[in-house]
Amino acid sequence: MMFKLTQLSSITKVFASIAIAMNVACFSNSSYLSSAAIAAENPPVSAEAKHLIERLTGQWQLVSSTINNPETLTFIFTADGKLYLLGINEKTAYALEYQVNTINGQTYLYILQGGFASRTTVDFSQKGQLILQQLVVPAAFQQSGNILGGLLLPNALFLNRISNDTNLPKEVEVSSLSSARQSEAKTYVGSMNRAQQAFFLEKTYFAVNLEVLAIGIPSETANYKYQVMGLDSTKAVQNMAIAKGDGLKSYTGLVYVAKTPDSPEPYTTSLLCESITPTRQSPPKFILQTVPECPSGYKQI
Repeated sequence: MMFKLTQLSSITKVFASIAIAMNVACFSNSSYLSSAAIAAENPPVSAEAKHLIERLTGQWQLVSSTINNPETLTFIFTADGKLYLLGINEKTAYALEYQVNTINGQTYLYILQGGFASRTTVDFSQKGQLILQQLVVPAAFQQSGNILGGLLLPNALFLNRISNDTNLPKEVEVSSLSSARQSEAKTYVGSMNRAQQAFFLEKTYFAVNLEVLAIGIPSETANYKYQVMGLDSTKAVQNMAIAKGDGLKSYTGLVYVAKTPDSPEPYTTSLLCESITPTRQSPPKFILQTVPECPSGYKQI
């Protein structure tokens, strides 16, 4: 049985691309630039930077049309350095931050999240279009077309101003990049749980590792390590997503054999837990009992 991921929505594709860019972007001879470093090594906001912030403030719309999938994305820049990404049919806006800095006479836009920055040059066309030009397109970013649908692969992005309003629609919820990354882990651990249940139904024991489980989930991604811990091959198994970076929560799932008084036949059930706070530590082992609970430091989701 092969697990297939659900198609990503347009906003998720774009947000994933920004996440990839910020995770692997390199500028000059440095692998990463932190937002603190950018602020520390640059002088106070210049007159040019202030002017650019004034021009950026408001809503800008990017339209990417493919043969089968026209996609619209709105960028909302606020005057206080917030940047929201909103898909036309989405109910979630993804929150980032931005800075405008002048270096050697050139003004740059930095998109910031989690201590990482993606540097972009900014220009305006004669028609008033906002042009975002990436200075560095990392190799991993270029190779992500199968996931991103090519939406942010062009080096230059052209956006049209649609409003000066910086307020989000009332029905829209705000999510962060960390939430987008964590959704990967929740999805994968949930899939591992379901796959273990199917595996047990066929084999009468649980898979001891991802290779045996064979559902196409990698042991490691940019943000998480995925592991299987055998607790008792015929009674229970623990699945884990361990965060690799700061600011991310870790996840663990339990699949175990249970019985009901009404039926002598055992069945499998599962539990999915999220760390209460961000952590890069491996989740504690589940304690096998009649009604298992999330391990210490975790809550059920």
